This record gives sequence, structure tokens and C-alpha cells, in this order.
Amino acid sequence: MRQHLPRLDPDSGLFHAWDPMRWSPRAAVGRCRVWIAATRPRRVTAGVLINLLFLALIWPLSGSAAAGRSDTNTSSRSTSAIDGLAWTDIRDSSGIPLSNYLFATDSSILNPLETSIAVVLGLLFTIFMVVVISAIWLTGFVVSFRWLDWLSTPLNALADGLRNQIATPIMLAVAASIGAFFVAWFIVRGYHAKAVLQVVAMLVVAVTGVGYLAHPLAAVLSPNGLLAQGRDVGISVAAGLNGDSRPDPRSIVADLDTTLADNFARHPLQVWNFGHVIDDSPRCRTAWSSGILAGSEAQVTNGMRDCGDAFAHTKIMNPSLGQVGTGLILLIFGTILLLFMSYLSIKIFLAALSSIYHAILAIFGFAAGGFIYGPTQEFLVRNLVDTVGDALALVVYTTYLGCYTLVLDHVFRSAPDSGMAAIFVGGIVLIAGFILLRRLDLHLLGGQRGTAEKIRAALEGKPAPASGPSSGIGEASLRYSLSPGHVMGTALRDVAEFNANPLASFVFRRSSPLTHFSKRMQEMNYLNYELLRGTVPQGAAAGWMGRLTLGKNAHDAAARAAVRDFDGTHARAAAAAMTTILNLGADRADVMGALAVARFPREIRRWAAEAHARTMQSAEDNPMEYGPLKRVAAALDLAENSRQFGIVERNAHNAQFAESAAMFYRLTPRPVRNRSDANWETDPLIWDTVRRTYATFDDFQRVVTPERFAKADEDTRRYIAYRLSRDLAETAERYYHSPDEPNIRKEAMRRKNRAMYVDLRLAGTNIGPWTN
Repeated sequence: MRQHLPRLDPDSGLFHAWDPMRWSPRAAVGRCRVWIAATRPRRVTAGVLINLLFLALIWPLSGSAAAGRSDTNTSSRSTSAIDGLAWTDIRDSSGIPLSNYLFATDSSILNPLETSIAVVLGLLFTIFMVVVISAIWLTGFVVSFRWLDWLSTPLNALADGLRNQIATPIMLAVAASIGAFFVAWFIVRGYHAKAVLQVVAMLVVAVTGVGYLAHPLAAVLSPNGLLAQGRDVGISVAAGLNGDSRPDPRSIVADLDTTLADNFARHPLQVWNFGHVIDDSPRCRTAWSSGILAGSEAQVTNGMRDCGDAFAHTKIMNPSLGQVGTGLILLIFGTILLLFMSYLSIKIFLAALSSIYHAILAIFGFAAGGFIYGPTQEFLVRNLVDTVGDALALVVYTTYLGCYTLVLDHVFRSAPDSGMAAIFVGGIVLIAGFILLRRLDLHLLGGQRGTAEKIRAALEGKPAPASGPSSGIGEASLRYSLSPGHVMGTALRDVAEFNANPLASFVFRRSSPLTHFSKRMQEMNYLNYELLRGTVPQGAAAGWMGRLTLGKNAHDAAARAAVRDFDGTHARAAAAAMTTILNLGADRADVMGALAVARFPREIRRWAAEAHARTMQSAEDNPMEYGPLKRVAAALDLAENSRQFGIVERNAHNAQFAESAAMFYRLTPRPVRNRSDANWETDPLIWDTVRRTYATFDDFQRVVTPERFAKADEDTRRYIAYRLSRDLAETAERYYHSPDEPNIRKEAMRRKNRAMYVDLRLAGTNIGPWTN
């Protein structure tokens, strides 16, 4: 039985859809690769999906391997610990190290969706725990001042070495002599009050310096120094503001890590994993802690079931996208809270370092600079003010941090859902905390600088300036110059300056190398530069600018070739160049540009275009049939008519006649038989058509009839066309070189008329010589 199958249109999409080669593995992979690489969002999405699929495939294997290790491991250390942060030893209120925490899920390879969700939850949990542990350790480490114990020995050794090298009797004698010279100078000039003030200042420096130089850093590094006392005052003030009437700073600092661990890690993790805080149940609290210490998700799961928390057990067995959303909230807003706490800790650390730094610099002032009037004395004053001011700033920052942590602790204890609302809302509100803290820091710095300026003005006997300090010595505080915001701003400015530096452009071979898309911009600039030069690199060859440039290059090459062929930039070369360029598909504007590139004079360019335009327009009204011959006849008539005009215009029309005749000759067909003119002229038709003289067209058409042409073979007709076009082209060249010679003019008209007679006599027939 014959089957009638539907025919598909080859141009329809259905035809291509049923093409077997379209669905071959190589073709399908190629289409997917092209589709993915088309846009950046597709590339990013494909990369994420591929990575998630890879993790989903290896998750069961890694989980089973971990389970096997945990079953065979008899050590008390959890096999799931984040070993890179285990050294911090941050523990919660139950004594569980935060580095041992895990996110309990139960997924199977038979359920790819749950497996993928478990992978994402694991990644979010790991990032969250790294942020929490790092921030809590940094805060506890800074507030405990353990780092100060590490630095005290080398810094005291450094200060003692500076004192022994600088605070020598000779140095003191020289500095006191220079100070006495200023006192004498003030007395001679009549500034007695200023001299007395300077004597008092020298005595204060001498008396105070003896005690200071004995132990230079004791005021800041000793257990009862400015820094330790400032820390204790800040903690006590913060605890008092939160309702503690008899605070113990050391116990508050000792319990700080535990409080932060519960508020930012233990309870939020339980809400994230189980939907609520399970510590409210003693049995579940013990079961979860035991499972975390063992590093076993299976033990955590069984513990939730055995303690009677069915909801927590269901959460473990069915990980969902809602848990991913909770994790994102914790990661984003919890990170904001922790970053602010870390920022405060860094400010405390920098304030302490700045105080130590200025205390070291004060050694130079007490050893010599404080005795000398002027900038060196001001240097000592500024360092003493900054030492005390930075210690006071440490008190303010510690109070700020203490209030922040203690208030958060109260909020976490009283807030619903064990602090999830506090994390969410606090993360939004705390953005203003950065701004307020920065303003407070600037006010503290301004107070330090104002105090130093007033002391300096008092020593100089002048009124304190109303604006900023007049000297740049010690103006920038160390804690401000090293603060995270200032460092980041300075780094960005340095990067911007480097990006705009010519040396960076030279090294990277492109301007603004760090700017987005700078490499693409450099490539585009290079391509535009090469295109403007007329060079078409491979990268631009497929674009429209490249194709346009290639066309312009061809036009320019044709103009230069005409100059070479005709030995100069004259009218004949311009006419030849115009014909060639127009045949390439250009217009007269392109021709003018190419002639300019070939250095043709402006007048020659203008009249060459004008002569060609007039010839083409005049040829349209010519009754002849063959186009090239029509243009020859029109060009000769225009050349004859231009004899009364200027020399440049005449030459342009004469050159256009010569070029039209040459084109007519190039387009005419050639005979196949290679014979001499004498042999061809033995044919009566050839003789009558080419050599015989006729007075009028009527005489010509009586002798040369279409019947004779019809009887002649094709090669004979080809020779007639070839002979007429050749003679006309040769005569046209002579006409261009000698336009005033009467015989040449007559010969040109006769040759043109003879070709016209043939065209007109054979018009409407299919035996014309020009197209055979």
C-alpha cells in the first residue's frame, strides 16, 4: 500500500526540526554552547547549575565517607570540625566549640532536589560559621587585651633602647642650651612674658621628663596604665548603663565570647536548622550537644527523635527552600551586626596602638625637643595630647562596644524566636551605626587637635586659631589613618591614581588597565586606529567598518594605480581612476576622496567628476542602442562643445572622451581567429563597413545591410566591432593629446560616426557586433 507522507517546506522551522543531523550529539552540544555563551546571565546560571550538579553527585559519597570515619574514630574531636578555625577555641555556654557545629540534614541521591538543597544549605552554613567565629574571636581577643601582653616586652625594650640612645647628658645639655638661646632672644626683643613662659615650659619638661624617661611606656602598657584602665572603665560604664550596679569588668570580658557564641551562633543555628530553639528542652539540649561533639548528623537526627521533638526531626529529614531563605537572612543581616562589632574592635585596637605610638614619639620630645621653642616643642605637646586622647577614645569605643554587646544580649534574650527578629531588624537599623560612629570618631579627633592647638598657642603667647591646626606635625592620628574606612578610601584613591598613571598604561599596554572593560576598550581603540590608517585587522574584517575600510582601500589603490599607469596626476589619470572606482560600486563622493588620497589637484578632481556626470547624463538621450558607444558619442560632443571654456575643463572633457573610448574598446568582443588586418579586409563586408567612405548615413545603409550581416559568420562580426572600437580608442588618445589638430578632430568624428552607423543600422536585430 502506498503511503502518502506530508511534504515539508524547506524554509519552514518544522523542516529543520525534523532534520536528523540537527539532533546529533555534536550539533546539540554546539547549539547549547552557543546559547549559553550568548549573554552573561546565561553563563553565570549555567556555571552555578553545573557546580550544584557536581556537588549533588559527590555529596552522598562524601557523606558516607564522613560517616564511616566518624564511626571508626574513637577520639573526642569532631570529624566535621572547621579545622582552620579550631585554634580560636570559641565555645558556647555548653562548652561546645563553634568550629564543631554542623547543619543536620538527611537527603538521598534518589531525591536530587533535596540533595541540591542540602548542598546549598551546607555552603551557606560554612560561610556563616566562618564569619561568626572570626568576628567573635576578634572581639574577644581585642577586648581581653591579651595582645597587649604579647607586645609589652618588645615595645618596652624598644622604648628603653631609644631612651638610652637619645636621652644622654650631652643631648640634654645641647637641647637646654638651644632653649636658653630662645629665652635670651625673647628678653632682648622685649618679650619678657614669653621668656618667662618658655622658662616654665622647659622646667616642666625637665621635671616631667625624668619620671617619664625612667619607664617610657609604663603609662600605657602597665596593668594599671591608661589602656587597661580605659578598657575597664568602658566596660564598667557599659554595664552600668545596662542596669548592673556593681559590674566586674574582668568577668564580663571572660563571659563575652560565650554570650556572643550563644546569641550569634548556637540559637540562630537551631532556629535555622530546626525551626525553633531546642535548648528550651533539657533533653534536646543535651542530645544536640552530644551529636555536635560527636560530629554525627545521624546522632543529631536520632537525638531529636528520642527527645520527643518531632518537628525538629521532620525539619532534618525534609530540607526545604525556606531554610535557604533563613540562611540568607542570617548570613546577610547577621554579618552586618558582626561586622559592626568587628569594626568597633578594630577601632579599639587602633586607638591602643595609636596611644602607644605617640608615647614612643614623646621620648624624643622629653629627651630634647621639648626644651626648644617652636615645632619640636609643639611635637611633644601633640604626642602627649594624642597619647591621652587615644586612651580616652579607647574608653569611648569600649563603652560603645560594651553597650552594643550587652544591649544585644538583652534583646536576644527577650526577643521572640530567640533573636531572629533582632538580627533582621538590627541589621537594617545598624547601618546608621556606622555613620554615627564615624561622626563620633571625627569629633574625638577634632577635640584632640583643638586641645593641642590651644596648648601650642599658649606656649607661643598667641590666641588659638578658630579653624584647624596651623602645622602639619602630628596632625594625622594613627588610629584615624589606619581605620578601616580611611584605609579603604586611601586604597581606592591609590588604585585610581595608579589606574590613571602613564606607567600603568605602559606596563599593561592599555590605558586605565583596572577599569571595567578596559581591555575591550583598548581593542576597540586599536581597531579604530588601524581602520583610520586604512589597515583592516583580522578582528575587524567581519564588521561593517572593516568592509567599508576595505572598499575605501580598493578605491585609493585604484586611484594610485591610475597615477602610475598614466604617469602623473593629470586629467587623463583622473578620468581613468573615476571609471575604475565607479565600476567598484562607489559613488562620485568616494571617487573624490580617493583622488584626494592620490594627491590629484583640487580643480582636476572637480572637473573630472563634472565631465563624467555630464557624459552620463547626455548619453541617456542618445538614440544608439549600445551603452558604451552612447557614452563615447556623448563625451566627444561635450569635448567639442567645451573648446571655448578654460583649459582645466577642456582637458577634463577630452580625457573623459579618451577614457570612454578606451572603455568601449575594452568591452568589445574579440574575434577567435588570429589574422592580420589585411587578411580580414579581403572580406567585402569588412571592407565596406570599416574602410569605405560614405557621405551620409543613407549611403552607408544602402551598402551595409542587415542581410549581409546575417550571412556573415560570428567571427567576422566580432572583428568588425573590434576594429571599429580599436580605431576609435586610438584616435581618442591622439585627440586628448592634440585637441586643436583639425585632422585628428575630423578623424575622431569620422570614427565615431562609423561606429554609430553600424549600431543604428543593426538596431533591433540580434546580429549586432557589440554583443556577439
